[in-house]
Amino acid sequence: MNNLLKLCISFLALFSVAHAEPFRRAEPGHVWSFPRDHGRHSDFQTEWWYYTGQLFDSERDIFQARPRYGFQLTFFRRATSVDGKSKDQFMAHAVVTDLRKGKTLWSSRLGGAELGLSGASQSFLRVWSGDWTIDTIGADQFLRFSVTDKDEEISVRLNVRDIQAPWLQGQNGWSQKANCSGCASQYYSLPRLPIVGEVIRGESSETLRGLGWMDHEFMTNSLADTQVGWDWMGLMLKDGRSLMVYRLRREDGSLDFAAGAIRSTDGEKVLRQGDFSITPLKTWKSSTSKAEYPIAWRVEVPSEGIQVVLTARVADCELGEANQTRYWEGPVASEGEDVLGYLEMTGYSGRVKF
Repeated sequence: MNNLLKLCISFLALFSVAHAEPFRRAEPGHVWSFPRDHGRHSDFQTEWWYYTGQLFDSERDIFQARPRYGFQLTFFRRATSVDGKSKDQFMAHAVVTDLRKGKTLWSSRLGGAELGLSGASQSFLRVWSGDWTIDTIGADQFLRFSVTDKDEEISVRLNVRDIQAPWLQGQNGWSQKANCSGCASQYYSLPRLPIVGEVIRGESSETLRGLGWMDHEFMTNSLADTQVGWDWMGLMLKDGRSLMVYRLRREDGSLDFAAGAIRSTDGEKVLRQGDFSITPLKTWKSSTSKAEYPIAWRVEVPSEGIQVVLTARVADCELGEANQTRYWEGPVASEGEDVLGYLEMTGYSGRVKF
């Protein structure tokens, strides 16, 4: 068994270990303070910083042309105790979806906190795993990561500018995941991130512009025992609105809980389970895990006049090594390019626990 696989198994084992020291549970009334809350929250057991986006040739118009790439950069933190005697554990995923080739390339990193090779600031937005980094300089954010395709390394350098105010999801940032005590996360988003940057492949470099989305969540055991996974969408509409919706599923595939929110220039609105629907229309079966993932969805928010069909730009966006919990994450869009964003699906190849 190679060292990477051993590390992955060790990291995933942390998700099922019971600890004597209590972690905080997500509760209403968190007093948000930025930039502090962009940073690490070690008194919660699980935390992630999640960036996704679509990158276009610099001379092409977003919401008109098709993008060149989709990307994901995620840092996961998992605590083993709150007594300060052990380091947090970190895992990172970097993904580039090459939309011309219809191919998803991804790499992962695990560990390194004990040596300072991975970690997160507790005071502001800075997260790293080796040379994969999220940094803040002034009002800008900078993302640096890479993926490997056979013998080729693809490096991505992105600058995020003109960032909107944090969008506190749920009830002032308290986002329920089930109708049970403590089944929630502290959750905010940074939608519609204007991006400029480059993708470097060997001796060539492509200058790109794009639109991205950032989610930051911290929690402790947020899911109910009846839930096996979720379907989540972060969507950006041509008319300037942003829409986030998710649903959590039972083992038989039925709906257990759903929620969402919409942001426009007029303000923000929380969406309850009956306010919207997301309906799978078409599936793709993984040749690796044999899991079947819905890759086309009808999204309806009647009160907002939204009725749209979204389709994955590339069907094969399953991520995860052997013995890891696999999930699907990839770029989606409407047929007319009026809506674009990212879709994440978990629990189709095995139950997820957080």
